[in-house]
Amino acid sequence: MKESQSNFSLSAVVSIALHVGLLAILGLSVTSTPLKSTPQPQHKAIEAVVVNSKAVQQQVERIKKTQQDKLAKERKRQRDAEARIQKLNQERKQKERDIAKAKAAQKKAEQATKRAEAKRVVKEKERAKAEVAAAKAELQRKKNVAQRKKSEAAAKKAEQQRKKKVAETKRAEQQRAKKVAERKKAEAAAATAEKKRKVAEQQRKVAENKERERLADIARKQKAEQERKREQAKQEKLLQQQIEAEFGADLDSEIKQLDAVRNQEIISEVDEYKLRISSTIQKYILTDQTMKGKSCILDIRLSDSGLVLDVSGGKGDKLVCRAAVNAVNKAGSLPMSKDPEIAAKLKNIKLIFEPEI
Repeated sequence: MKESQSNFSLSAVVSIALHVGLLAILGLSVTSTPLKSTPQPQHKAIEAVVVNSKAVQQQVERIKKTQQDKLAKERKRQRDAEARIQKLNQERKQKERDIAKAKAAQKKAEQATKRAEAKRVVKEKERAKAEVAAAKAELQRKKNVAQRKKSEAAAKKAEQQRKKKVAETKRAEQQRAKKVAERKKAEAAAATAEKKRKVAEQQRKVAENKERERLADIARKQKAEQERKREQAKQEKLLQQQIEAEFGADLDSEIKQLDAVRNQEIISEVDEYKLRISSTIQKYILTDQTMKGKSCILDIRLSDSGLVLDVSGGKGDKLVCRAAVNAVNKAGSLPMSKDPEIAAKLKNIKLIFEPEI
């Protein structure tokens, strides 16, 4: 900013020198008229006028070059700003993809746990049936023992049946033990998946903290840039008044281009904050499978600090609208820019919200 101010100060000084030079030329032209009492050679006055005219022309050329250099630097700054915005959008999309992958992995682990639990319940029922069968076999064995006195042959046959039943019971017990081991294995896999989910959640929080710090730094830089632009606008207005006849039209065109770039920056920042607001609502919303693929247009009114003053659901799915409104009220406060121009556009926003299922 200091360099820009010094450039503008130098331009103002040169412009003033230019006008002083013109006045000096006029003064020399007047004073060069010979007096009757003291006649002077006329060719010296003419020579002075020629020399000063060349000096004035050189001053004009330097002013033009200074303006051209300033405009070139401003165009380069605009290109750098657009490149930074593009890079920020790419990084944000990559983070959104990482979060979606982590959620998908968590959901897959939960489904695996449910399937393992269902298998365990089935196996428990089968074990209970086997125990009942074993009890019945034992009852039958006692009856056969009572009948042993009547018939040795019948007793032997009954004993063979009992042994067969016992073998079946043992096999059932072995199968039950095998199923218990499988259930424990499934539980261990579920615990490992939960641990991975927690690690992914921690990584996500760290990434969010870094993102908040990065956005705060961007906001500070933007504030400094705005201050520089305001000072630059003052200097440009001063310069425009001094050399309006020669550079007025071109300067107006450049100012319009700068305003267009600033408007584009504001639109980009507003879109970024809308994504952050949607992410905050997603943290607090209670979702249901029936919400998948549905959306709601939210009307949100915020204070200067991001405090939720009012929220209502407009067009869209009623269930999604009701859940989204509850989530906004539960959050209480939403992301808000410290830049006054951006904050003014975020105080009353329409947000199309689609829950992530």
